[in-house]
Amino acid sequence: MNLYGQNRISFSYKCENEIRRPFKSRILLKLPENKIFKLFSDTINESNYSTKDFFKTKGKYTISIFFEAEKYGKDSIDYNFELNENEINTEISVRFDYRERLVKKGEIYEKGEKVLNGYIEVANYYKAPNSINIELDKNNMGDEYYKGPFFKIKNNSKDTFYGEHLPGYFWGTLSYLRNDSILRTRFGTIDYMFGDSPPLYPDSTKIATVGSFGYTSRLLPFDYRFNVMLAKKYQSIGVRVFDERKNFIWWADTKEFYKLTYDFKVDETPNP
Repeated sequence: MNLYGQNRISFSYKCENEIRRPFKSRILLKLPENKIFKLFSDTINESNYSTKDFFKTKGKYTISIFFEAEKYGKDSIDYNFELNENEINTEISVRFDYRERLVKKGEIYEKGEKVLNGYIEVANYYKAPNSINIELDKNNMGDEYYKGPFFKIKNNSKDTFYGEHLPGYFWGTLSYLRNDSILRTRFGTIDYMFGDSPPLYPDSTKIATVGSFGYTSRLLPFDYRFNVMLAKKYQSIGVRVFDERKNFIWWADTKEFYKLTYDFKVDETPNP
C-alpha cells in the first residue's frame, strides 16, 4: 500500500565533543522494496534535515549504521522498525558519545571503563483521533508559578492516553501563525520532578500547558497553534540498551505519538 509521500522524515545526527577526531559515520536506510538510501555519510559531527523522499511504502524499514573513531574503535548495527499508511511524520535520531560503562554490583551501579555508545531513536507521529477534543480554557489565568494559556483535553474514546514526558502531564508547544505559516514557537521548560498524576482516562479531562509551567497569561492579539503529543502507552524518556558489546554499547527504541493540534485566535489584549 502506497503512502503517497504524505509521511515526512526528519533526520538528526550528532557526534558528541568527547569523541576526538578523526571519526566517520555512514547511515543507510533500507526500504521494504529493498531500495537503499543514504541518510548520512561524513566526518562532520552534526547534521539535520527533513525530506519527503523515503517513506512511500508500508512495511519493515532497516537503519544500517557504521561508525568508526580512530582512537576508540568501530562497530556497525542494523535496527528495524515498521511503518503503516497513517504516519504524518517520522523522526530518526542517531547520536554517539564516549563515556563510562555502568556496571551493576549488588544493588548499585558503578562506573567502569569508557566505551563508545550509539543511540538510535525512531519516533512515529500520527494525527490524534477525532474523539479527543481540545479547547482553550479562558477562565484559567494561572498564577505566579503557573502561567497560561491553559487548554482542556477531553477524552471521548475508550482508550487511555499518556503524556509525552510524564504519564499524567500534557506539555506542548505554542506557535505564532501568519497566513497559516509558523513564525516562531515557544517550547517552555520541561521539569521531570513533578509528582505522580493519572493519565487521560476514557471520559475524563486533563489540563495541557506550554511546557511544565506555561508561557504567559497575557497573550497578545494574534493567531496561535498549540501542539501536544499523546501516547496510547507510557513510553519512558530516552532509549534502552539494544546490544551491549565489549567495546561498544548500542541503545535504541521506537516510539509512537499522536499529535493533537489546536488553532485559536486572540482578538483582544486581556485586562491586567
